[in-house]
Amino acid sequence: MIDPITALATATAVFNGLKKAVEIGREAEDIFGQLSKWATAVADVHEGIAQADKPPPLFKKLTFANDNAAAFDAYAAKVKLQQQEKELYEMFLYGELQHLGMDGYKELINMRRKIKEDRERQIYAQARRRKEFVNAVATWSLVLLVLLVAGVALWFAIHVIVNRGL
Repeated sequence: MIDPITALATATAVFNGLKKAVEIGREAEDIFGQLSKWATAVADVHEGIAQADKPPPLFKKLTFANDNAAAFDAYAAKVKLQQQEKELYEMFLYGELQHLGMDGYKELINMRRKIKEDRERQIYAQARRRKEFVNAVATWSLVLLVLLVAGVALWFAIHVIVNRGL
């Protein structure tokens, strides 16, 4: 499970690195690399908050944090990300990233959308592979069971035939 606070700390660190990269006038390629890392960290924060609402696995020990603290952490992460989003938009609109323009901002939005789609695609593909694995194990287990029963039946039939012949 992704811890939203740790993911937020990562997003904040990457965002601060992005601001420094912009301030020293790095190339657009470097800036977009930082933006990509930031978008990934933001997606991790959102995923961590979403996972907090999901029921735990069947055999995992249940531990409960303070409900107020968990709610505050989720809210603080949401507010911090909104603040970073606003700063980023302002950088593109009339700040240090103005030279990239709204096309650059739209490219960022498209990158984030692609990251989200790729993650969802990977999650669904993994779920399909797990289901296929479980089905294959069940099928081969059934085949082996049938072969075992057939082998025992054959052995018993041979044993009966041989013993009658004596």
